Amino acid sequence: MIVAHRGASDDAPENTLEAFHLAWLQNADAIEGDFRLTKDEQIVCIHDEDTSRTCGKKLIVAECTYAELSQLDASKHFKGDLAPQSIPLLGEVFKTIPNNKGIYIEIKCGPEIVPTLINSIVNSNLRKEQISIIAFDNQVIKAFKLIAPDIKAHWLYDVEEPVNSHELLDSLRDIKADGLGSNNKNSQELVKSITKAGFEYHSWTIDDIQIAEQLLKWGATSITTNKPGYLRQQLSIKYTS
Repeated sequence: MIVAHRGASDDAPENTLEAFHLAWLQNADAIEGDFRLTKDEQIVCIHDEDTSRTCGKKLIVAECTYAELSQLDASKHFKGDLAPQSIPLLGEVFKTIPNNKGIYIEIKCGPEIVPTLINSIVNSNLRKEQISIIAFDNQVIKAFKLIAPDIKAHWLYDVEEPVNSHELLDSLRDIKADGLGSNNKNSQELVKSITKAGFEYHSWTIDDIQIAEQLLKWGATSITTNKPGYLRQQLSIKYTS
């Protein structure tokens, strides 16, 4: 699976409807977006705790209402002549998803978002098979799986030093995760240990075709990339020639 990181974020402003629509045009299998809870309990698509980097004006997402955040231009950081892009709601992102595609919902806040998130999923037209929850905070995964065990949720793990795969597996089992997402590019042993134990393994953020191919051969379920169109094209050329 090719997953568009924050949408087709190499070609459009990250986490905007423009980026997600472009991802589908670039034949991504799924999109990945970052989501936070607002002061008035709306789920918005934005990576950072505040809006300064992407919108050029600093507002703290958790301290603002959606009405306040919706006035900002989420394309301020992006080079190019684009019409202003608002910070989208999760429901708006859901509506972009074709029937045969999926979404990886990365939770950037804490477990407090889980009840509202589950309610949004229930009220969407998506099938549970189209949805995966991802988060670095293992307590978010644990809280989500406790209420919605039939929807996939993967724990994100940043590899910065030698990894104890036994501890990772114990953590995955404890929080009832379905898989692990990691930035690992070098350890086949890590991928094999996760998949051999019955968990899915997902890779991020990979823009190099050779690294992507290597991870897929090792057993990665998905490759998250800023360049979904490029990776899809390169993989198609190699495996159809």
